[in-house]
Amino acid sequence: WRILRMGYSLTGIENHPATPEATGLEVDKFDGRAVRDYLETYLGKYQAAAGKDLVGARGVRAMVTDSTEVGAANWTPRMLEQFRRLRGYDARPWLPALVGVVIGNRARTDAFLYDYRRTLADLMASEHYGTLAKVAREKGIRTYGEALESSRVTFGDDMAMRSHADVPMAAMWTYRPEYGPNPTAIADMRGAASVSHLYGQNLVAAESLTSAMSPWAFSPADLRPMIDMEFASGVNLPVIHTSVHQPLDDARKPGLSLAIFGQYFNRNETWAEMARPWVDYMARSAFLLQQGRFYADVAYFYGEEAPLVALYKNGQPPDAPRRYAYDFVNPDALLNKLSVKDGDLVAQSGARYRVLFLGGSSHRMSLATLRRLHALAGAGATIVGQAPAASPALADDPVQFKALVKRMWSGAPQTRVGKGRVVNGRDVESVLASVGQEPDVEIAPSAESPLLFVHRRLADGDLYFVTNRSAKA
Repeated sequence: WRILRMGYSLTGIENHPATPEATGLEVDKFDGRAVRDYLETYLGKYQAAAGKDLVGARGVRAMVTDSTEVGAANWTPRMLEQFRRLRGYDARPWLPALVGVVIGNRARTDAFLYDYRRTLADLMASEHYGTLAKVAREKGIRTYGEALESSRVTFGDDMAMRSHADVPMAAMWTYRPEYGPNPTAIADMRGAASVSHLYGQNLVAAESLTSAMSPWAFSPADLRPMIDMEFASGVNLPVIHTSVHQPLDDARKPGLSLAIFGQYFNRNETWAEMARPWVDYMARSAFLLQQGRFYADVAYFYGEEAPLVALYKNGQPPDAPRRYAYDFVNPDALLNKLSVKDGDLVAQSGARYRVLFLGGSSHRMSLATLRRLHALAGAGATIVGQAPAASPALADDPVQFKALVKRMWSGAPQTRVGKGRVVNGRDVESVLASVGQEPDVEIAPSAESPLLFVHRRLADGDLYFVTNRSAKA
């Protein structure tokens, strides 16, 4: 016998940065009741100070959840109850695996740990982000939702987190031209945009042009390639970070800042009096990119084992299409938002895709996801990808899994499944060409300058945003 005593405690993490009066322990983000209690108290202080009429349609009209920066947690008082609800079995016999004990064998232990992490991810999305959005809407407040931003240590699916927000949001920091942007920032923006297209919000915000330890270091000429990268990544509502209120007179220039963080976008900037064309450019571009509907040919399913930002840790995924536009698809959208119409994948939001591509970590997938793929193919969808090897989940039946894989991947280059087909391979551009779908943008082979584009379909035409990513014309 081995007797193992287990317990739990607070992580001790406090919110930051904040004034001493506003600093305290982080809320339990896996418990919707705790999140609601916190928000009711927090917003109640605003109502008490400003009056009920100044919280909602007037006054405090919006809330933003900044990127998750408080590290990981792995327990909540209702964890066992929620685990059974979401995974369908009792976690108690498996809890020693959380401290490194192998139960049965390593494969089954790893499968339980996957289920445990997946449960935490589901709770983060529903109990924290979902509850925050519900409480805010009850009070007439809009929510802007950031998520992981980069590959920080935490649990969660960054697209599922932002699906609850009125305005999905990302973050894009300034960068040195010789290094380019952090790849995870591109993933963060593309993820927010994909949420907007799939779930129907249309607006895609980004904490924009944030800098650190670079006071008054950027002019519009420096910032133009950065804001263009945001637009090319799907952002259509830049939120410049940051414009600190300047109540002091001119004798105290350069005034107040948010510690080491910029942009220092205020009247004390050296080029403030010349900023109108720069602001007009951002405003006009954002307005145009809010019109119509985003057009893409490919729905890129990135799997169930890691958030989207992890996929971009070393740059853009090599299997992502280059000449065709695409949206990322998370497990929730695959299961609940996509259907098939006239051979295309369609979402209730109006988003439409010619093919579904299995990328990222989809070499393993749950039985529920595999069944959904089978149903979509049966209804007429074209699915491109290699056969998954196994399910990562403990409760999934491996016999049923293998049988369904064999029905969808027969060993031939493509397999008919009902009205649709499954193409065995990873070259999604070749599949699109085989059905007569021309590339959305064709760049001449002799072109030296990398070009990025966004295509939006309007009621009376098409709109393209194209940006040259080099200094050459």
